[in-house]
Formats: sequence, C-alpha cells, structure tokens
Amino acid sequence: MGKLAIDGGQPVNVEPFPAWPSFSEKTFKMVQEPLKTRKLNYWSGEYGQQFEKELARWHKSDYCVTTVNEYGAFHLALVSAGIGKGQEVICPSYTYFPPLFAILNTGAIPVFADTDFSHTIDPQDIERKITDRTKAVLVVHLYGTVADMEPIIKIARKYNLLVIEDCTECFGGVYKGKITGTIGDIGCFNLCHTKHLVTGGEGGAIITNNKEIYLKCFSLRDYGFNTSNGLDMITQEQELIYIHDKIGFNYRMTEIQSVIGLCELERMNIWNLPNRKRNGRFLIEALKNHPLVLHTPVDTEVRQNSFWWAPFVLDIDRLKVPMKQFRKAMEAEGVPVYGALWPELYKEKAFIDYMKTRNIYKPDIECKTARWLSERTISLFTHAVYEIKHMEKYIAAFHKVSQEYMKH
Repeated sequence: MGKLAIDGGQPVNVEPFPAWPSFSEKTFKMVQEPLKTRKLNYWSGEYGQQFEKELARWHKSDYCVTTVNEYGAFHLALVSAGIGKGQEVICPSYTYFPPLFAILNTGAIPVFADTDFSHTIDPQDIERKITDRTKAVLVVHLYGTVADMEPIIKIARKYNLLVIEDCTECFGGVYKGKITGTIGDIGCFNLCHTKHLVTGGEGGAIITNNKEIYLKCFSLRDYGFNTSNGLDMITQEQELIYIHDKIGFNYRMTEIQSVIGLCELERMNIWNLPNRKRNGRFLIEALKNHPLVLHTPVDTEVRQNSFWWAPFVLDIDRLKVPMKQFRKAMEAEGVPVYGALWPELYKEKAFIDYMKTRNIYKPDIECKTARWLSERTISLFTHAVYEIKHMEKYIAAFHKVSQEYMKH
C-alpha cells in the first residue's frame, strides 16, 4: 500500500475534510433578525421560548429550559434537584469537566465509577459506590454511545436516586424507543460549536418531565424569581418576574443562540442525524472484522448510537509501535483522528487540588476499564458534513497504517 506518509510517503488523502459546524442558508438569513429588531434578550424576543418548545417537542418531553452554556445546564439541574453540601453524585471518570465542576460548586462530592467496554458507566460499579450520602447518578452517553439505562434506572429506583443524563455528545440517541435525555429524571445538553446541535459558540439545555424541577430551573436561570403559581404570572404580567424568593443565577440563552438552534433543529432528522448514522455504521461495518479491532462503537436496536464520534478500541498487543504513534501515522495520511476523551478526569491537577482543600480527596481512586480504554482508543469523526468518500479515506488510512505497524 506504499510507504507511510509519516515516513515520507504519499498520504491517502490530500484534501482537508469539511469543517464542522455547518449552517443552513436559512440560519444565515434568520440570525440577522434579532440584530435588526434589537430584540436580543430572552425576555425581549420570541425565539428563546419558541426554541424551548420545539426542543421539548423534538424529544417528546414535557419541558425544556435553555441555558447560555452546558455548565449552566448541569449547575441548574443539580441545584434544582436539591443536591448540595456533603451529598454524593456517582459519575463516570470518563467524561469532560462541566458536570464534575458543577457538582463541586454545589458543595456535593463526585464519586467516580468505572466504565464498561462501551465507554459508558458500568451499572455494576454504580451499586458498589452507593452510600447513605448518595443522591444522584450522572450517566454520560459518551461519543454518542447510549449507556445501558435499564439496569441503571433499576438501581436508582432501588435506592431512591435521581438519574441525570449527560447528553453532551449524544443528541438523538435512542434506548428502547426513548430518546436520550428523557430516560432518566433530567437530561442535560451541550449545544456548543462542536456538538450535534449548534447554537453558535456556546449553548445548553435541560429536558425533563418533572414540572417541579422545570419550574425551579426556569426560575434559577433568571436570578430566582417566584414561580410558585407557575409561569402564567410571568407571561401575563412580566413585571412580576422581579419578585424573587430564592438566590439564582443568570444562565439565559440569547435570542441569537435560540434562532440558530431553531433553524438547525429543523435539519436534525432530515440531514444531521441520518448522515452521522450512515457514516458511523459504514465505519463499523468496514472495520468490525479487522484483526486489530477489539471493540467497535455500540449501535444496536436497543442502544441506537447518535454518532458524535466513532471510538474504536484496538489490540495494542498486536502493534509494533505505541498507540500514540499509530494515531500520528493516521493523521499523517490526511484523516482527522483523536484518542479517548478524559477517561481519568480524577487525575487532573485542578480536581486533585480542589478536593484536597476540602479534605475529601481519595488517592486510591481506581477506574481500571477507563484507563484500559484510554490506552487503546482511536476516535474517528462522523460529522454530518462528511460523505462516504471521507469514510472510505478513513478505512484506507487505517488499513495502510495497520498493515505497516501490526505484528505478523
């Protein structure tokens, strides 16, 4: 197949892959509206409330509260659920910072559970970590892979625990017919520039069927105004929003963010998700029987993947080079790749220092499967702007590099 590009050979691909995100012509047109009307704030325009209704409807959920960013979504969800000082939230070590920092900033303590080979939290390890201080379980649907929710829900109900779904990387995944974010008690979403649904540079949302949590989130998002009589009092007499009965925050999404989200949500079922699923399934089918591949992304009838990325776990014992070298060689062939995303977050210095100041750091934290995955994972991208020809370049590059670096 020729000399590797990393060694001076001709790369498989010489044309850059299309950039993500990508916006529709309607988005480019409509984003000007808030600027023209000068109705830029959630309370001055109509797009914010409309976006929340459409996002809830899309998820077949009762309620949605949008936020300026993902951290705001996690923070509101936790506080609205009454999670606070000294309480514990079980979460995977294999995730990104926002939910972890939101837990810490409520005064609660993150308790790390290991993952299974799907890169999602291991239900068996959840039950081992439960104490009388445990109040919630945070489930992360990493890479678009849907966690095995049935045993998680069963454990949560057994111990009366709240289930929060982190759908940062899993917009539109499906578990036994239910959309991710609606399986547990609360779903939190990241709508920033790299995710499935993009609302400009930042964005977040909360989905729930729990009216009490919804009203608390809605209130706390806007400085804690009174929602004891529902939202009618706000829409009918807006001056009443200045009656506050709790200390809140300002996590409101702007009208510009909302109008972008509305326009791009229209393309989710007809372009975005279908393309991602096509791309991810093409990669799985092409690589599932490769002798170097131990695990492909989970995508079954029960756990339908939404394919933010496609992580493949390789047999590094069959490689003549370190995994890092394998990934570098793939990149040199002209295809974008990545490794694993924060599988051992508890080793981050900021986290360790913070936990030590509160005398709650446990140096014996061990998540063996997450670490095992981190040493063996290569992530291929499945963005909706990619076509089958780009997937074919991935496969060609993988075969070329593996042929050179595999032990025979």
